[in-house]
Amino acid sequence: TAIPDNYTSNEVSIVWYDQNDNIISGENSLDLDTVLTEGTYTIEVTFNDTGCSNTATVDVFELESCVIPQGISPNNDGFNDNFDLSSFDVQRLEIYNRYGTLVYSKDSYSNEWHGQSNDGEELPVGTYYFVMKYQGSKQKAAWVYINR
Repeated sequence: TAIPDNYTSNEVSIVWYDQNDNIISGENSLDLDTVLTEGTYTIEVTFNDTGCSNTATVDVFELESCVIPQGISPNNDGFNDNFDLSSFDVQRLEIYNRYGTLVYSKDSYSNEWHGQSNDGEELPVGTYYFVMKYQGSKQKAAWVYINR
């Protein structure tokens, strides 16, 4: 999230445009709720009192070029406590132990997994494998390490 230091959100109007110059509905701040797919987007900022405006472009890169965490340390210190995939628009996440047993699953996943099983039990230290379904039909499988 970008936080400007020379004006407040009440002093400006913000409009986001997609790759086809269509307005992205409901997005009128610098903090986006919409997950953007790969492409170039435009943001237009207009100062309400003067009508002066300017635009800038934002390049969004394909998910595969983004880094997925390879480890979590769920010890409530505020660092790497959760498996944070909030920017990936994950429709389903499945976590498996080293024996291939499904230990955790969640639809519409964001960052809720902190090393617990579906029953809420703390999983032991070790390597786990995950499959995430994201952006409609895409799928990715990899590993994540729990360090307590």
